[in-house]
Amino acid sequence: MTVKVTKDIAYGDAPLQKLDFYEPDKPNGGAILDIHGGGWFRGEKNKEGSMAERIAALGYTVAVPNYRLAPEAFFPAARDDVLAAFSWLRDHVDTKNLGVFGSSAGGSLSVDVGLAEGVPAVSWSGIFDIQQWFAAHPKVVAQPDTKTDFVNTASAKIDQGGRNDPFYKWFILNYVDADETKFSQVEPFDRLTAEAGPLYLANSQEEIIPVSGIYQLAQAAAALGLPVTLQVIPGGQHAEGYLAEAWPGTVAFLAQHLLKGSN
Repeated sequence: MTVKVTKDIAYGDAPLQKLDFYEPDKPNGGAILDIHGGGWFRGEKNKEGSMAERIAALGYTVAVPNYRLAPEAFFPAARDDVLAAFSWLRDHVDTKNLGVFGSSAGGSLSVDVGLAEGVPAVSWSGIFDIQQWFAAHPKVVAQPDTKTDFVNTASAKIDQGGRNDPFYKWFILNYVDADETKFSQVEPFDRLTAEAGPLYLANSQEEIIPVSGIYQLAQAAAALGLPVTLQVIPGGQHAEGYLAEAWPGTVAFLAQHLLKGSN
């Protein structure tokens, strides 16, 4: 499969509102927005290149956006940007079979798009358990991650040390400018309706992102009759760290919900 890549297409006026567009020479009739992670404060589309190539090799057209990051732009800037990028994708592909994929903060943003647009969403290590987690961990002192060379570290090797409660608390507070009243808006539960798209939710048991989040979201989605695939992976691997375990199920989920009935 040959994939044509067009870099730095503007989908908005801000400097970070650009995306890369991956076009396979043998398209399968589906298109996917692939959202990078990084705790809403770091990361960029170039680090998502290998994943985008992997998805495009299946025949999907893929758009990978950058989006505004905290602290230069606090919540809901990131959400607004990925919704705008999704609108760009919808307007520039000749298919209605659209979906979204993301890991870590990108997994949360993926679900945001799935809820707003009613399309299938894949989330690896999405951040959903915020209010209950903060209430249960009042003594945890928020601390930034000072050990990871994020720019030069491959995505599959980032945050692979298991639990890191101080960093988890820090990057959530950073996203909302320390305004805990916004937690309910960041979480998906108040925006979850029966019109949301199907969900694929993966998480490992002992990683940096509490596994409780996908249990909460799966239960809430199932109560509304939404299709939900839940994958809990042993160990402490985060997001692309468990690619080998989550990839087969993700491929099957995308094929089931995007390719059925496509031309």
